[in-house]
Amino acid sequence: MNKHWIKLKTLFAIAAVIITAALLSAEKQNDPVAQVSAYFRTQVDSLQGQVRLLREMLMTRAPQAQVQEAFLQSRLTYKRIESLVEYHFPETALKINGPNLLEAEVSEPEQPIYPTGFQVLEEVVFASDNWEPKAAIKEVDGLIFAVNRLKAQQANMSLTRSSVLDAIKLNLYRLITRGISGFDVPVALNSIPEARSTMRATVQLLNMFPEADQMHQSAQKTLQYLEQYTGDFNEFDRAVFVSKYVNPLCASMYQYQVDHAIPFVQTHNRAIAANAPHLFSEAAYDLSFYTPTGAPRPTAAIIDLGRQLFNDNRLSATGKRSCATCHMADKAFTDGLALNETIAGDRKLLRNTPTLLNAAYQPVQFLDSRVTFLEDQVHDVIANPAEMGGAFEHIVAAYTKDKVFRKSYQQAYGSNTVTAANIKYALAAYVRSLTAMNSPFDRYMRGDDQAMTAQEISGFNIFMGKAKCGTCHFMPAFNGSVPPYFEKMESEILGVPQTSDTLNAKLDLDSGKYHLYKIPHQLHSFKTTSVRNAAVTAPYMHNGVFATLREVIDFYNRGGGAGLGFELDNQTLPPDPLGLSEREKKDLEAFIGALTDTTSYKQKTIRL
Repeated sequence: MNKHWIKLKTLFAIAAVIITAALLSAEKQNDPVAQVSAYFRTQVDSLQGQVRLLREMLMTRAPQAQVQEAFLQSRLTYKRIESLVEYHFPETALKINGPNLLEAEVSEPEQPIYPTGFQVLEEVVFASDNWEPKAAIKEVDGLIFAVNRLKAQQANMSLTRSSVLDAIKLNLYRLITRGISGFDVPVALNSIPEARSTMRATVQLLNMFPEADQMHQSAQKTLQYLEQYTGDFNEFDRAVFVSKYVNPLCASMYQYQVDHAIPFVQTHNRAIAANAPHLFSEAAYDLSFYTPTGAPRPTAAIIDLGRQLFNDNRLSATGKRSCATCHMADKAFTDGLALNETIAGDRKLLRNTPTLLNAAYQPVQFLDSRVTFLEDQVHDVIANPAEMGGAFEHIVAAYTKDKVFRKSYQQAYGSNTVTAANIKYALAAYVRSLTAMNSPFDRYMRGDDQAMTAQEISGFNIFMGKAKCGTCHFMPAFNGSVPPYFEKMESEILGVPQTSDTLNAKLDLDSGKYHLYKIPHQLHSFKTTSVRNAAVTAPYMHNGVFATLREVIDFYNRGGGAGLGFELDNQTLPPDPLGLSEREKKDLEAFIGALTDTTSYKQKTIRL
């Protein structure tokens, strides 16, 4: 009897273990986090196999066409896990698929840091002449090392439902801002097939989340749009793809998180809020990302104080120049001049006066990127002997004696003690209030099909496609702030001429960013400014050399300085002519006009 009972208990125990294992297995199958983790491990193995195969083909001197196909397949495999790699292992992602741009530490300006990965390898593999497998092998070895490191790191990946959805959405932002523009595959222009690979992975990952019919359907529709497309890189309708498919997909992901009480990731390391429905939502940007620690919250009273200061001549040494003297509201906060004069009026200033509209949407200030925050820019301009020549000890003393000013100051800060720091905070807060993100383009991206004309839509597709403007002027701010985190600002070497005389062109001698740290490859490098409101902020370039948008378009169409005959080894703008037709130039110019938003800064009420 006891033996029978012991045997029965043993059977019950075994059955319990089997049932528990089955339940755990079923639970794991229904757990998105476990499924994503398993998916990632499988895809990393596939990528490792692809890059090893690529190396083997190079070692056996396979035909270049076969090597190119193997290269493209390797990239397609990477696109299946790009969302997770970029999110969890950004340093490794940079080694695998970072931009083909030289970098340097300011402490060692003469020691360039050379890029590695797919984008470097692409230029070698797709070389039209002097095909050299040995050079490709060297790059592939670096790629293999990075993938091996990725495989070793995968055990450290900490996944949650929130982080997986966040990574996917950020990658959709990456897809529409960089992927379909040709940013990371500029030679082969295999962007649309890679977009398909990205979306196939997106569909597969989102399908791991239960009770998500709307999200699944939206993802499937987005993929179907790509699968059904049979044209080439230039013909792809990016306007429809983004506005009709990707934006609604992002919005459905947002709604899924809300409906299932999945918390949005709490982070302060990026400009786009994690709980934004999509990239073009009105409240997508969190401008506190570009604000220094310790800065007071920009209340209406602080912004109004900043507006008063902005128009006050007492900030300058002569008492005859204010911020508004050179940044005129009726000229979209520019001065309309190629180069303004020094405060003494004895010579021209070095550079063109930029618009302050949307200055808040950039991680560095000035054309040479020499400061980070608007507060630092305020200090630099006021103290600069050529611009305003002000001394903050004198400014503070003057305002301390002004009872009317102190009343506004008290309302803003709750204190009568005037400080230089608070003056800078107020001015910076006012500039941050000068947002202009409600253009016809923005309204189109938010669902208003009639907001842009057919010509403007065509121009957008040219901007993001054939003209390759979108590879440097990233949406949605259309400046050089790199998506999807928008924490780094790109600078470019274009080969800008001294004058508009293209027949006898001479390179402008302004050294740009180079003068800061004397990094050789930054000679003549300037920050990529925003194209927003460009239609109303002429003239253009750091020296104001071009009076019209058409001149700017023609300059890029010729290949920048290289097209004018300049021998610039470090020109970052591709030197090849774009081959734009007259119609395409007109459409491109029309789209730039659709980025104009003048209503926001003409309203009397300051927008917070």
